[in-house]
Amino acid sequence: MIDSNTVANNIFKILKGSGAIVELYTDEGENTVDPEQARRFYLPKVGSMVNLDETDNKREIRVSINQNADLNEFKDTLFQLKNLANRSIIEYTLKSFTKEIKPKDQDYQAQKVRDMNVTEGISPAYGTSKSSYQKLESARLIIKHTKAVNEESRGSRSRNISAIYIENEDGERYKMPTNNLAGGRAMLRHVKEGGSPHDDFGLYIQEQTVELKKLKEFANYSKRNGLVNEDTAEIVEAVSQRIVSIRETINKLKGCKCYNETKEKFEAREVKINETDRTKLRNQFTVRTFDESLNDALPYVNAIVKEMKALKEADDFAKETLDSLVSAIESMDTVRLRKGVDIKNDPENPLVSKRLTGAPMQAQIGAVMEYLSGAIDGGKDQDQLSVLLARFNDVVDNVKDGAMLKQAVNAIKTLMPKLSAKASESVKSSVDYEATFENKFNKYEFDELFS
Repeated sequence: MIDSNTVANNIFKILKGSGAIVELYTDEGENTVDPEQARRFYLPKVGSMVNLDETDNKREIRVSINQNADLNEFKDTLFQLKNLANRSIIEYTLKSFTKEIKPKDQDYQAQKVRDMNVTEGISPAYGTSKSSYQKLESARLIIKHTKAVNEESRGSRSRNISAIYIENEDGERYKMPTNNLAGGRAMLRHVKEGGSPHDDFGLYIQEQTVELKKLKEFANYSKRNGLVNEDTAEIVEAVSQRIVSIRETINKLKGCKCYNETKEKFEAREVKINETDRTKLRNQFTVRTFDESLNDALPYVNAIVKEMKALKEADDFAKETLDSLVSAIESMDTVRLRKGVDIKNDPENPLVSKRLTGAPMQAQIGAVMEYLSGAIDGGKDQDQLSVLLARFNDVVDNVKDGAMLKQAVNAIKTLMPKLSAKASESVKSSVDYEATFENKFNKYEFDELFS
């Protein structure tokens, strides 16, 4: 799934690319200059607003446009926003209002986010000029500042941090390894739920904040010293994406529901690096002498490189499987179905039941291929086709390439008119299948996802 920060940045690029003046706000209604942290994009010239809404159940790009705005000027921008939503597999909504929209008109959205943070139980920050506190029932977050807090400056208790401590109900304090405030709030949630900074999940939260800090130092060092080149650009980009992902994960852990879901899926892992890999990375990111302060970042970078390699190998396998599947389908005039199978009326057929309508495209394609793999009759001439359908179903969830997904859809469309209960069935029967399933695919709007 494409993370929300990346989607937000892409929304900003689309709006700026259209020449619009854009004012950015966070989901809590605060002004920001960072597109990745923005969730509300106000266009004062046309009196309209673009929102990136996110809940535990769904994400949505919601466009609220002034009815008096010139839609001809905004048409291309709306098309790009809808296309972004489709590529990101999130919902898209367009609403028209009779008056000019202003940020204050949608303050209720920001208030909902603020209320949600309060209902999660974490108190607003309070304290003295040198220390700030946030409470979550019996646990407490303690923030030490390098400069005196200015109460008249909004957000001052989240800046100029020298140290962060977690205090449990017994008054025991633990110093966080970094000054990441979101990480401190995540640990506050963990301690409130009965955890300890020293248990596996507590160590995981700490490790996330350390990894974030080290990767940010690595990315800044690489860019500052001109080390982003043809050999390293892919690594630096992957590091940047990992930074966004960690930041988003840590921010969500302060919430009770996300905390419990993440902890339930959590598996401890150890990040290691052998000397061969370490030396290779040092050589790639050396100016004249290697900055030894970055040495601790190399295990994290190496893990990202290995993950990139694994993903590339998985993509290559998926592409090879799909190419073989397309070739197998094209080589067959008809494809026999198992005796008694009526795919037009079979409730197990995802296209008939429509049980996956609204699910990610990968899930829909996989379900159809899995069903067809089991519906096809056996035999030496058809076994390969059945195996290839099942194999692509196994890997399709990890396919992110839109062109490959469209190729998979076209492969299914090509296969449909060739399906028959018996190899000797008439051409008319095949045409009926084609018409039936072409109509079903149109209802799934696969093609629109690539428009």
